[in-house]
Amino acid sequence: MVGAQGTRKSTFCRDLIPPELRGYYTDSIDFGRKRDAEMYLNRFALINIDEFDQVTLTQQGFLKHILQKPVVNLRKPYGNSIQELRRYASFIGTSNQKDLLTDPSGSRRFICIEVTDTIDTTRPIDYGQLYAQAMYEIYHGERYWFDDEDEAVMTESNQEFEQTPPMVQLFYRYFRGAEDHEEGEYLYLMDILNYLQKKSTIPLSSNKVNYFGRLLQKAGIPSKHTNRGRLYKVVKL
Repeated sequence: MVGAQGTRKSTFCRDLIPPELRGYYTDSIDFGRKRDAEMYLNRFALINIDEFDQVTLTQQGFLKHILQKPVVNLRKPYGNSIQELRRYASFIGTSNQKDLLTDPSGSRRFICIEVTDTIDTTRPIDYGQLYAQAMYEIYHGERYWFDDEDEAVMTESNQEFEQTPPMVQLFYRYFRGAEDHEEGEYLYLMDILNYLQKKSTIPLSSNKVNYFGRLLQKAGIPSKHTNRGRLYKVVKL
């Protein structure tokens, strides 16, 4: 949920859980403490990633891991063996910043909803009826998972919430992808990085070559694979 501060996003998230079950809700999770974060999958029903944009780039991989983790395998405190624990937790998140998605592999794991006005959290919620309706739909075969068409729609709608990394911005300053009818120029990633390095003062380390390649592929820059590596068809500006 993306919106201005004070629109009651966090209150709405908490109100999804009935008062008698609020002990299974948390808005405090530290992805830097991986073992504790994994235990939360078994301990809580709903985890709110408050201020989602504060999740660092280095934590994104672990976040993806626990979002899709079906069970939790770990040793409990003072335990002697690894146990397989059932995963209960679902995730929700809030942010005041709109450009919060940074994963170069795509954003199909998230549903971004823009909050344009203050959410009315004053009306009482009939939790019994709410959950009864949900369970009725599930028991009568209502689909609760996303198919390929749903994921395509989500990916397209999430584009306005994606960050444009500085490396991609720099690329578009000096290059563009060649059109099908254009001859263009085929360059390796290192050739492109070296060219950008000469044109700018922004440090571009060689250890980010693979990351840069994923960014270009996501941006739809045409390429082809060769025995010596992938070549990108570009036009210098």
